[in-house]
This record gives sequence, C-alpha cells and structure tokens, in this order.
Amino acid sequence: MIFKKYAAFFQPHELDALTAAYVAVWQEVRARGHIRPGQASVLKNNLAQIILASACTGERDAERLKQIALRAVSSKLRNKQPEPAQ
Repeated sequence: MIFKKYAAFFQPHELDALTAAYVAVWQEVRARGHIRPGQASVLKNNLAQIILASACTGERDAERLKQIALRAVSSKLRNKQPEPAQ
C-alpha cells in the first residue's frame, strides 16, 4: 500500500480512498499512453504527493482526489511532450 507510512495520520477508510484515487489515476494516465520511457516512477511519485497534499488539506473523497491528481498530472504531461521532429 503506497500510503502505508502515513497510517498514523489517517483512518483506514481514508487510506483506502487515497489508494483508490492513486490506482485510478495511474490506470487512466497509462491508458492515455502519455508516459515516456523512464518517466513512470517520477509520475507515480508525483501522483502520490499530489493526492497526499490534497488529503492533508482535508479532501478525503476518492473521486475528487482522483480528479485533482489527474488535472495536475495531465497538465505536467502536456507541458513535457516531446518536440515534433523537424
């Protein structure tokens, strides 16, 4: 469980929501095919940080956490698309 080390700060059902959001966003990002080689671990870390930060500000709904993380990661992926070949 990716958020296990934060178990002292969240209730079990809250950790479940964080994990569900993380898994759902990662599946969606992978399905879109925007991941470059070597980028997966950085993206996974970013996802976890975004979800954790949102949870620390009080958000506990898995769907809203998913949307927050997806928007943040999607904008980063759009900004890091490779330049077209000339």
